[in-house]
Amino acid sequence: MTEDILYTFLAADTAGRLTIASRAKYRTSLGTHLGSRAYDEYRALATRLDTAHLGIHSPKNLIFIPGICGSLLQSKTLGGIWWIDVRTRKHIDGLRLSADGQTDANPDFQLEPTTVDTTYEAFLAAILPHDDLGHEVHAYDWRKSLRLSADGLKQRINRLHQENGALPVHLVAHSMGGLLVRTALMLHGQELWPKIGRIVFIGTPHYGSPAIASYLKNHLWGFELMALLGRYLSRDTFRSLRGALNLLPAPRGIYPDTQSGDPQPWTAEYSHPCVNFDLYQVENWKLDLSPTQSAYLQAALDDTAALHRELYAAHQALDQTQRDRMLVIAGVGYKTLFRLAYEKHFFGLWERAAKITERIPADPHRDGDGRVPLASATLENVPIRYVRGVHGGLTNIPAVYNEVFRWLREERLQLPDQVHGALGQHLALGEGESDAPHLDGTASIEPFSDDPGLWKTDTQQPQELHLLEEKLGAEQLPEFNHIHLL
Repeated sequence: MTEDILYTFLAADTAGRLTIASRAKYRTSLGTHLGSRAYDEYRALATRLDTAHLGIHSPKNLIFIPGICGSLLQSKTLGGIWWIDVRTRKHIDGLRLSADGQTDANPDFQLEPTTVDTTYEAFLAAILPHDDLGHEVHAYDWRKSLRLSADGLKQRINRLHQENGALPVHLVAHSMGGLLVRTALMLHGQELWPKIGRIVFIGTPHYGSPAIASYLKNHLWGFELMALLGRYLSRDTFRSLRGALNLLPAPRGIYPDTQSGDPQPWTAEYSHPCVNFDLYQVENWKLDLSPTQSAYLQAALDDTAALHRELYAAHQALDQTQRDRMLVIAGVGYKTLFRLAYEKHFFGLWERAAKITERIPADPHRDGDGRVPLASATLENVPIRYVRGVHGGLTNIPAVYNEVFRWLREERLQLPDQVHGALGQHLALGEGESDAPHLDGTASIEPFSDDPGLWKTDTQQPQELHLLEEKLGAEQLPEFNHIHLL
């Protein structure tokens, strides 16, 4: 029964999950899977079912697109949720893609997206009471290139527009989901723009994230659970995930403040805010790959570089009326991996990749939400609002999702349009923190702290990871179910 209810719970929509969570008889099974505190957050969210109309009969006029790892993946042939579920952790390396990034490396697995994970439940639950906002979630295969996923989003927009009586379809996207929106508009804009209402990008790394570069170089370094994930997700598999590599920082000439070609004060060797080497040449990564592995990775790097250039050109081609229908909400106030840089040692050899995480408040290249530098979260000539918040929990902050609702209704916005305003803002009680910090993994992170819990490098001793793995095997580490690469 436990297995059945957990699968039913994970496969359900938000209203279904809240209904299941509200039933006391499932406390043990859900509490074991989610963790007791995350389960309590679900119970609190479920109380909204008692008083809300749930928007069940609202027209479907809103699509929510999650970030990387925010869509659950399951095997059609073997069953079970493969990303991410403690019980199927030994199958995680089965996520590997073929050499061209088009299909599963093992065609017998037939992995496909099902629905979004529990990370976003507070945001989705907040939509339910609104009679004028009926929503669907758009799960997609975040392993694959954004180009491959764009057609699925196009089809969903077309279907909702037809089914809701030709009402404009709003798009709200978190993180990588925003890049999927832009890719769909780039490829299918002439068809889609007449059907779209307003768009919100929340914490989207429009120009990529140095965190993905660090994972490619050092393989899932960071806090303990990420290192533990590295025991199940191999380096070869990570390098096959074209979608993840699409989030590498944009090349020089595209990344903000590098477009002019003028020298910048980042380094004498290579002028880029995020790196001091050309990250689109495979040999610069110094990964000791075989010729075949190098060729596969170079093809993935070429794909990402081309995507960044095309997205940049497509944004420049938009007219201002289209840009005015977009809103960016960016998180600030947290240490972030801003830069990955090789350091010279003996005999002038590049031996060590240093990681720069210290904040410089309001510097777009040295402030961010813990995963995305502010410079990458911005879009040229698109209105932006700021909030002090962590990447994974941005959508669940009441001040953020209420701002989203105001934007969709064309009401006056309330979040500050200056970084210093967000850092000094005193939000009303319950407005400035995530509704579900244990579900989205932000519970232990403090603003401005020396260690926000994301970039630990001194706690990955084999013995410590072995102890974590023992807890994982005993299903005593529910936090593992909430891991996201961003």
